[in-house]
Amino acid sequence: MPRLQNSPRWLRVAVWAIACIAYLAAIMSRTSLSATAAIASDRFALTSGDLATFGMLQLIVYAGAQIPAGMLIDRLGGRAVLLTGLVIVAGSQLLIGFGDTFATLLIARAFAGLGDALVFPSAVRLTAVSLPTRWISIGTQMIGVVGNFGMVVTATPLVLLVDAAGWPAGYAVMAAFTGIVALVAFGILQGMGKDPSRTASGESLGSVLRGTLESLRQGGAWLAFTGHLMAAAAFTAFVVTWGPLFLEHGAGLDAGGIGLFLLAIPFVGMVAGTLLGRVLVGRPRLRARVLVGSVVSQIVAWILVLTWPAPTPIALLVVLALCTGVGGPASLTAFDIAREIIPGNLAARANGIVNTGGFSGALVIIWLTGVMLTAQGATAPGSYSMEAFGIAFIPMLVLLAVALVVFLILDRRYGSAKKRA
Repeated sequence: MPRLQNSPRWLRVAVWAIACIAYLAAIMSRTSLSATAAIASDRFALTSGDLATFGMLQLIVYAGAQIPAGMLIDRLGGRAVLLTGLVIVAGSQLLIGFGDTFATLLIARAFAGLGDALVFPSAVRLTAVSLPTRWISIGTQMIGVVGNFGMVVTATPLVLLVDAAGWPAGYAVMAAFTGIVALVAFGILQGMGKDPSRTASGESLGSVLRGTLESLRQGGAWLAFTGHLMAAAAFTAFVVTWGPLFLEHGAGLDAGGIGLFLLAIPFVGMVAGTLLGRVLVGRPRLRARVLVGSVVSQIVAWILVLTWPAPTPIALLVVLALCTGVGGPASLTAFDIAREIIPGNLAARANGIVNTGGFSGALVIIWLTGVMLTAQGATAPGSYSMEAFGIAFIPMLVLLAVALVVFLILDRRYGSAKKRA
């Protein structure tokens, strides 16, 4: 696999660092509307179905763009695709800030999903070609760690900014930040010269499509896909749509408590991601155990929180924050599984398949949660309750359990194949 082997060390580190910051900007965009959901609900008279629609549309576009994004990265390179994604994300923030209709917000969220879809796989690919092999695993983990701090920005500073300066000004600042990141990324990534992540630059479109189909036929890609789904789906649905609303109207936290909870998630992810990146080096079979442990802990934590008599103890919410926070970095080990199994010339396309997992699962969770809330008569945030969420989150728990069973089956088959090989 081509790499930045002859480039100065500072440039290789800078490429990885700006990839992390680019993902932070994408996460800010991804979670901004959920963090300001209560304000948006009042401003645009949104119902539960409307709020679910925003998250669903964004994730439909995100998940649907993953494999095409992988094809573009292999053909055009991570540099071009990353910069394009950042420009689209910035534009979507401006559209949210200055739009005044439900239709405009829908269009903006679709563009946000598209830009987000281009940024993360590009960041992963640029990390793989810039860092030494022994550091790729921890480097990939740190993309998620840094990126998830975008939730911190939207959970408190963005909400305070929107309250103080108004909706348009708050989102204009978000767009300006993303634009600055894009300009800095352009300057750094130009220093690479020829982009080593363009592994299919000389291939015809037909050859690229055949390679994509070959990626889809790889059993290891679907093992990694399922691992990503079960570790990341609930985490993603929580931060994209239902998390802040659940914490306020279900768990009964005030704005400070919600901000603290959402702040804890990336801090937990930072610690867990750093530890996982170091511990998993040279221990490929341990990755499956990490994924299984993550989803089991999430299921148990959710069951305890949803079934405990009100009011929900702070200790249980702490456990939920810990388990949710670990889900993000745990899901990134799925990319390590794919990278070791799938040929390097198919890497970006395989990553697209894997990354579709968590977001496809989150899409289902967001939609079914909205349906279940509406079926109970909880059509707006003011009518939400812990009892309503306890029923609405049942499909999420079922999905995680089914994904766990499928993963164990695929992992057993893959393990057997490795032993025979």
